[in-house]
Amino acid sequence: MINKNKPILAIKGGHPVSNVIIPIHKTYLDEEDFKAVEEAMRSTIVSGNGPACMEFEKRLSEYLGVKHVFYTNSCTTALDLAFRAKEFPPDSEVLVPNFTYTSTALGPLLNNLKVKLVDVDPDNGNIDVNKIETSISEKTVAIAPVDYAGNPADMDPIVEIAKKYNLYVVHDTAQSIGSEYKGQKTGTLAHVSTFSFHGTKNLTTGEGGALVTDDDGIAEKVIYMREKGTNKQSFLVDNKDRGYYEYVTIGNSYVQSNILGALGLSQLKKIDWMNARRAEIAEYYIEQLKDLPNIKLPKITQGAKTNWHIFYILVPPEHKYWIMDALRAEGVYANVHYTPLHRNKFYQHLGTDEELPNSMRFFSGLLRLPIYPSLTEEEMKKVVEAVRKVCG
Repeated sequence: MINKNKPILAIKGGHPVSNVIIPIHKTYLDEEDFKAVEEAMRSTIVSGNGPACMEFEKRLSEYLGVKHVFYTNSCTTALDLAFRAKEFPPDSEVLVPNFTYTSTALGPLLNNLKVKLVDVDPDNGNIDVNKIETSISEKTVAIAPVDYAGNPADMDPIVEIAKKYNLYVVHDTAQSIGSEYKGQKTGTLAHVSTFSFHGTKNLTTGEGGALVTDDDGIAEKVIYMREKGTNKQSFLVDNKDRGYYEYVTIGNSYVQSNILGALGLSQLKKIDWMNARRAEIAEYYIEQLKDLPNIKLPKITQGAKTNWHIFYILVPPEHKYWIMDALRAEGVYANVHYTPLHRNKFYQHLGTDEELPNSMRFFSGLLRLPIYPSLTEEEMKKVVEAVRKVCG
């Protein structure tokens, strides 16, 4: 039972664990990153899809073990491209987990497709595999599983169901760069995968994303579509057309600045170290908090290795916001995360709390704790001390 009236609590006037707020997130940038950006700027090659961008794509393809990588200006545009490349009939349906950021659903919606929300595992927020098959209709053309918190979705049964019903799988790996599922890195488990390099992600280019695939046909379409429907990629690489390029299809501008390609290269060099540091912090939290009866710790997919993009605890729903405020009073910035899609104005017609109960159960208890590579040992101890003080 949570005791809200302990006089030692900062929220009750007691002395806080930390006099300086420990934030939920800090972007990790070092001198190598600053140097990479400076050199790219001094080269004066700063526009989209420059040499640093192409080198980043090459290195990322080697890291992931995929044939094709397209560096984009966001994961949202990568998701848009993933569906644009397939040209499904309008009003076809795509299955999307109810607990995700809006971008997962925007990918199909921007391409005149409909979204059907699927409930999630109440302990980790990933799509509930047992609810996928019953959600499939004659209009269903695709599934878009999400790796919430960097923890891979249970991809084997998802892919098996997709094969059974001839469905396209777009794996929203926005949060899971470097994570593994049964020995394979995310990005290699579906027809298409989409990463985010937003400022909050484990590997960041400030803004940015990537579409990755082993499908040559999809890759051929994306080459044109991401560059305003032109064959500019060929012009940049081999210049066979002697100084001009053609407009060959419909498209949009999804390419990223060469400056940020350079940042991606320097970040990629240390992604395994950054993820390993996150794992050390997560393991410390788990060891120090596992005996607390009032919280539940993250559930990792069987056979998976998470990159610990997010560390969360599940608390009693009736005390969630009080716990959040109490932790903040102690100097530890705790936060909620996504509101289930059906709880948002734009998606509320797609389901109710009663129809999607596990999404509400997960959301109702979810609190995020600070985790990032530059978190110090002292700060880690203060986070644990604050959680134990408030929830113990």
